Amino acid sequence: MRRDTLIQLLALACMACFLAGSVFMTTRVSASAGRNRLVYADAAVMGDSPEIAAGIAMGAFRGVFVNFLWMRANTLKEEGKYYEAVDLAKTITRLQPRFPRVWAFHAWNLAYNISVATQTQQERWKWVDAGIRLLRDQGIPANNSDILLHKELAWIFLHKIDGYMDDAHRYYKKALAYEWSIVLGKPPVMPLGYHDAAAAQEAYVEKWLKPIADAPASLEELYEKEPLARELAERIQKEAGVDLDFRLLEYIDMLANAQLRASAIGGIPNIGDDPLVKIMSEEKYRLTGRELVRFVRRKLLTETYKMEPDRMIRYTQDFGPLDWRHAAAHALYWSRRGVEESLRRVNEQNKRDFDFVNTDRIVVQSLQALFRSGMIFFDTANPDFYMAMVNPDFLDSYEKYRDEVVSRAGVFEQPGRQRTEYREGLENFYRDAIRYLYRRGDLKRAEQYYTKLRTAPWLNDNTDKRAIYGRTLADFVNHEITDENRFESPPVALQEINGAFEAAFVEGLLGGNTPVFQSNMEYARLFYDKYQQTQKFQVWVAGKEGRMGFPPFYILASNVLARLIIAADVPQGPAMFRRAPDELRPRTWVLLEEFGYPARFAEAEKQGQPGFKVWFPEPSGVAAAREEFQREADRVKQPAGQTELK
Repeated sequence: MRRDTLIQLLALACMACFLAGSVFMTTRVSASAGRNRLVYADAAVMGDSPEIAAGIAMGAFRGVFVNFLWMRANTLKEEGKYYEAVDLAKTITRLQPRFPRVWAFHAWNLAYNISVATQTQQERWKWVDAGIRLLRDQGIPANNSDILLHKELAWIFLHKIDGYMDDAHRYYKKALAYEWSIVLGKPPVMPLGYHDAAAAQEAYVEKWLKPIADAPASLEELYEKEPLARELAERIQKEAGVDLDFRLLEYIDMLANAQLRASAIGGIPNIGDDPLVKIMSEEKYRLTGRELVRFVRRKLLTETYKMEPDRMIRYTQDFGPLDWRHAAAHALYWSRRGVEESLRRVNEQNKRDFDFVNTDRIVVQSLQALFRSGMIFFDTANPDFYMAMVNPDFLDSYEKYRDEVVSRAGVFEQPGRQRTEYREGLENFYRDAIRYLYRRGDLKRAEQYYTKLRTAPWLNDNTDKRAIYGRTLADFVNHEITDENRFESPPVALQEINGAFEAAFVEGLLGGNTPVFQSNMEYARLFYDKYQQTQKFQVWVAGKEGRMGFPPFYILASNVLARLIIAADVPQGPAMFRRAPDELRPRTWVLLEEFGYPARFAEAEKQGQPGFKVWFPEPSGVAAAREEFQREADRVKQPAGQTELK
């Protein structure tokens, strides 16, 4: 056999082997791509842009075409043509859904660039929410373990909504609180003052999240568990015209609020002819209706919000009683989820592709935010009011999580470094906790954290800090206020002011200690005035007080007092009210009415027991207080204009 013929036969044999191998491998690769959604759009649909059809038609050259679109979108963004850039980003995500950077680019344009170009707070929220939904509902499901998209989504929650840098941040906070009050229902009410953090976590899990997590995952499971569920669901959809979605939960919440308002004034709610009320009021549906509502909540969580109830429970058990009406709870969820999902794929060869450091930072910052403002006071019956106060249940969460993240921080936490981020963060967190506890009157716990701070092993070589932390507790707290300028930070300022209010009202008014009341009110006023002088400035969307300015001092104080009264209930609540000064009582009385608190006494009053006005006699000045609140509401809702673009 000639040499050339032999070479040809060998080549044919190799080709046959390679062809057979390619058939085998192509099948496995295609199956893997399908399982992991590593696929591109393969057909244009009605409404798609011409670029999508062109990209699909280009076949193997699609990547080159997408690169061109990506460069064009970036150019449009730099030119300030955000809407055109968004359209191109939609095209790229349609052609290459596994391209995380373009999802992040697209979401940033929506939540930041386009939102600040709009004219009203409502419009701004629409675009911020669109950025959130893009990442949460589309980007992350297409890239389930991509840490970048988790980090970007968490940052929008933490910076854009929970932060103070956007002029409309107050509106965002209220909008998010309203949405999640509907989705999950109201969280358990915690007792006034300090309580066991573990007990709070258990209550949030057992009474709030677990009933939803244990609900049927499908209609078929629901119908099998509750025989009347099919009949009830069909009647709700046909007779009431309401689908089994967010609207049903919102409708039920609205009806409950109407009944509460009517009972507060001794009347009958004007909802007797409502078809949904008639259906849900039938005795045979009492238990079935509860199961149906729990099913709808679970369905919304898993299908609409792409969140896992079991993971929400686990994070509540790991970190503290997470109030999902708070933006930082969502920031913690998505950043922590991104870390966990990425840890499944990381190895020595690809570890540089994962930004664990910055994502862990968002988890830590979320825990700080939940300590400073994790106790939410919000009710859908009065959606214009939103108040966030310090939640000491998160005091120990930062330190616990820091031990884990240090192991992934690499050079950022190397032993021997003079300054490291997590070390400095924990130090600042201790300082904030000490000041809060001290002003709250919990000197024992303040001393415990002060001991932790000044005996920390990483202070050994820092003589300046040793000198500062060598002072007495009282001198240290005074130094923090007078020399460290902590009043310039909005979260810290609210923490200090609200902590002083709590001490004044609980330890002072309720405890009958006039000097404690006066000293803490003076401290709150001092801190408030210093903060307002440095941080209040006017912008159009935020109004006269500026995006970081606080409401008037006595309105802020009366809000705290009203919520503490409701939490304490009788007889402690009335005791605080009666001992409050004249500047607070009329404002607090008006707020108690607005919060629906008189309904608490409606049934008892019908039975001849003391009613609301017996426990809380109407003070003089109520009419003036109502006018003041109305002026404040008008100021907050004043027409807004365009602000500077980010």
